[in-house]
Formats: sequence, C-alpha cells, structure tokens
Amino acid sequence: MRATFTLGRIAGVRVGVHWSVVLIFAVIAIGLAQGRLPDADPGRARVLYWVAGLAAAVVFFVSLLAHELAHAVVARRNGVSVDDIVLWLLGGVARLKSEASNPGAELRIAGVGPLVSLVLGGIFALGAWLLHGAAAPELLVQVTGWLAGINLLLAVFNALPAAPLDGGRLLRALLWWRTGDRLRATAGATAAGRALGWLLIALGFVLFLRGGGFGGSGSP
Repeated sequence: MRATFTLGRIAGVRVGVHWSVVLIFAVIAIGLAQGRLPDADPGRARVLYWVAGLAAAVVFFVSLLAHELAHAVVARRNGVSVDDIVLWLLGGVARLKSEASNPGAELRIAGVGPLVSLVLGGIFALGAWLLHGAAAPELLVQVTGWLAGINLLLAVFNALPAAPLDGGRLLRALLWWRTGDRLRATAGATAAGRALGWLLIALGFVLFLRGGGFGGSGSP
C-alpha cells in the first residue's frame, strides 16, 4: 500500500495518506451528520451537524495516526527500522523494514498500538461524562462519546489474534517466547488467524440465517 501523498514527518517518521481515506472519511462524516447526531440532538441547524461530523472524522484519523505512530516509535526504540506510516481505507499501517530481534520487542511493538487506542477511548469516555455532567451542548457530548466508542472498538478489533492485526503479532510474540522458535510461532499465529477468520465467517452466516436471509422473515 503506497501513499498517494505525504503529509510530512512526525517524530522522524514519514506519514502518508492513500486516496481511499477519502471514502471512509466521507462515510463517517455523512453517517454522523445525517444519522446519529440529528437523531441524538434534533432541532439544530444542519450546518452544525456537518461541522460536528467533519470534526469527528478528523479527530478519528488523528487517533488512528497516534495508534500507528506508537507502533513506529516503539519499533525504532527496539532497533527496528520504520519505512513510513500510511493511512488508508481500512485504517493505517506502520511499515517496518525489519523484524523484531526477540519476543519481548515484538510484544512491545505490537501491543502499544491497541494500548494507545484503549487509552484514547478512556480519555474520550471521561470527557463525554464530564461534558454531560457540566451540561455542555449535547452535540459535543455525542461527538466525544462517539470518539470514545470508536477508539475502544479499534483497540478491541486490533487485538484479535489474526494477521495483519496487532493481535496476530501479539500471539506470535507469545508463541515465540514459549517455543523459542520464530518460524513455529509465525506458523501458529497464522493458523490461529485462519481459524478466527473461518469462525467469523460462520458467525456471519448464522446471523444472516437468523435475519431471514435475503429479505425473509427471521426467527423471533
């Protein structure tokens, strides 16, 4: 995945953006401006919903950048060279030029991203709670609450043990530490990721059937 254009360097790491970011940015902004925000706080001027939706999308991508930047910074501190960070349709990726030298380094590099997202989710959740208690405008409370939820979701999703998610690398680090063999650890993490993929497919199929398939009536 190559960047369409470069934003610059942060902490010495080149940061780029792929054109597909525009699509998810639009989905987030439109979904908030025309869906969640008017439903949660009706009666506002339409322009306010759009401003809030666009602001939430921008802050989300800043949060995503913080997630990937954490990977890059910790990787460099553990002797792993970093090519760049690219934000794209499905999130972001810190492209590393080499492998970690030991399981501990792999664990730190992989784990810091979800940890940053978890911390950001907690900060936004606390902010939403404080804003609500201070009787702040509901639109601001809703945007802050959404940012809390999406960062927590990002942390949980990335912790799933499936490549190329961070959880797959965390599992590989644990298996590497346990077996002392990087290749066996990689194979084990790959197998776990494949199993999780099939499990998610099966779960989706079950939910599809319970929903009645294509337009059919589902079970109560």
